[in-house]
Amino acid sequence: MSKTTDDFVNALHSLEESKDVETIASLFSDDAKLSNPLVKHAATEGNPAEAFWSGYREAFETIHSEFLHIVDGDGAAFLEWRSEGSIDGKPVNYGGVSVLEISGDKITAFRAYFDSKQLTVSENEADDHKASKPVTRTSETPEDLDEAQRDAAVQRAEGGYS
Repeated sequence: MSKTTDDFVNALHSLEESKDVETIASLFSDDAKLSNPLVKHAATEGNPAEAFWSGYREAFETIHSEFLHIVDGDGAAFLEWRSEGSIDGKPVNYGGVSVLEISGDKITAFRAYFDSKQLTVSENEADDHKASKPVTRTSETPEDLDEAQRDAAVQRAEGGYS
């Protein structure tokens, strides 16, 4: 595994455990583009990586990602993961794949892909699911990103995304 990919994995764990946004944000170029099925963030003003990862971490009370497979090549890495955590006291559990584009020692793009239908709550809460509409936004400010991440996290906890 490349040093940049290894640093990313370690920085994500640090973010999830201690809310350390600076370490993971420092791995990204100033003009990095970051996205997942719910939000996009690119440089318009400020630090896009800091805004993206702050929003991600703020969406969860607790979160931990386990990397199942990592394929690292010339200028790109593919990371298969599974994440478990909680939002408003309700468990969440989902998995997907993230793509890192790397130039030199900086990440220039991050894209996460996951099927929102796989987001689950515990079996005891399965009967209490409420139908929700997916949240899809293009974010230009950290505040919009935070709001979109929180909306998505609430829907995940409620078993949304139908």
